[in-house]
Amino acid sequence: MFGLLTALPFILWPIGRAQEVRAAELFRDSGGERTRLPPPAYRLAAFAAAALLAAAAIALSQEHRIAAVTCAAVLGVFGLFWGASTAIRKVALAIPRPKRPELALALANIGGPASLSRTIALSLGTGLTLLTAVSLVDASLTREIQSRLPEHAPAYFFVGVPKQDLQPFKDLLARNAPAAKISSAPMLRGRIVAVKDVPAERVKVPSSAEWVLNGDRGITYSDEVPHGSQVSEGQWWAADYEGEPLVSFEADAAKALGLGLGDTVTVNVIGRNLTARIANLRKVQWGSMDINFVMIFSQNALRKAPFNYLATLSWPEGHAAGLKAEAAILKAVAATYPTVTAINVKDALGAINGVFEKVMRAVRIAGSVTLIMGGLVVAGALMAAQRRRIYEAVILRTLGASKRRIVAAHLLEYLGLALLLSCIAATLGLIAAYVVVTEVMNLGFSLSITSLLQPSAGETIFVAMLGAAGTLRVLSAKPAHYLRSE
Repeated sequence: MFGLLTALPFILWPIGRAQEVRAAELFRDSGGERTRLPPPAYRLAAFAAAALLAAAAIALSQEHRIAAVTCAAVLGVFGLFWGASTAIRKVALAIPRPKRPELALALANIGGPASLSRTIALSLGTGLTLLTAVSLVDASLTREIQSRLPEHAPAYFFVGVPKQDLQPFKDLLARNAPAAKISSAPMLRGRIVAVKDVPAERVKVPSSAEWVLNGDRGITYSDEVPHGSQVSEGQWWAADYEGEPLVSFEADAAKALGLGLGDTVTVNVIGRNLTARIANLRKVQWGSMDINFVMIFSQNALRKAPFNYLATLSWPEGHAAGLKAEAAILKAVAATYPTVTAINVKDALGAINGVFEKVMRAVRIAGSVTLIMGGLVVAGALMAAQRRRIYEAVILRTLGASKRRIVAAHLLEYLGLALLLSCIAATLGLIAAYVVVTEVMNLGFSLSITSLLQPSAGETIFVAMLGAAGTLRVLSAKPAHYLRSE
């Protein structure tokens, strides 16, 4: 279905245009010189097929909002490149003709009726924008995972430290790693069973936030704002607070659940339902990998419940231990507290990085296929323009132009178009990547010049090679044959 709906607009439009060509024009060999619109019925059918394609993409996607935004973005990018190609043609026509004939001919071809600017822009622009954006997002996330996160992340998480053994456990870590920083927090498991007195199974939430309601969540209590969190709405409770149970909720999760200050959340903890009122909302810097939770309760709500502690061990900057020292720490913990689970953060980040690389590789392959298809369209357009280019070359050679000047003119035309459109695509890709990384992923953006320029350089070389191949074919034509036929 997707293949059919994709093909239909590109089938109906040229068939409709062909229908408008009269037989007399074909006999005069001028039918291909004028650009005309297809009849209204063909235009309507082509636009309807495109609209059905977008509707199907949105309806059949698990993430309707993301699919809708993607369709709108593709349409917007197409519109931008359509406008850019029109502007390029008008500017090329408006520029005074230079004295060098190669430049004058290149500008005339770019601005003329047979200009390839629109074909190249629409065929390669969207794919190039996508590849540029993907490359920049890839570079930012790779840097975040491989450098920034390890700099600030704890070396180990220790899960299941018994409540009564917390201080001896900390003393054990301090003896084996005297330079390390040790943090801890109470940790329980709880499942949200009601939101504002509405059963959780009846609460409609975006698919991106379903994880908050599905299964047990880690919860804790605290009398102060944890490191890596910032209160965005409301106030934190006092250290000696003893009123009704209160809870601090992560701001984005609360927004997805439709929660605000003063609303209630009921959580099942160890078989008992605990209803707490939201006292404040927090913005959490998950990338810091400090101990943090979606829900943090006031201390009077959970301090009497049975729980274990979650602890972290972090090395100061420049004081990371070697493999032998870390092995000794793990051996001591395992010997003294066999029920405590140690999680190596570097191994976890390595696993995450592996999954991330596979995802980005798949996206790059998809973007490359799009660009290759665009390249085939450009190649087809160059072949369609061969006849006109051959006649131009024949006339120019008859008037005394050398092959070198004709080749230079064509290469300047293709390189000029490719460079201009590459700059536009690189700018759009940079903006898209910045928005995705900073606004969607809430991470720091890292500009990689290599990732920014590589797709554009590849596209420029590709267009220049296609143009050079077409120019060689044009120059191989014998002028005498065409002059006799005219």
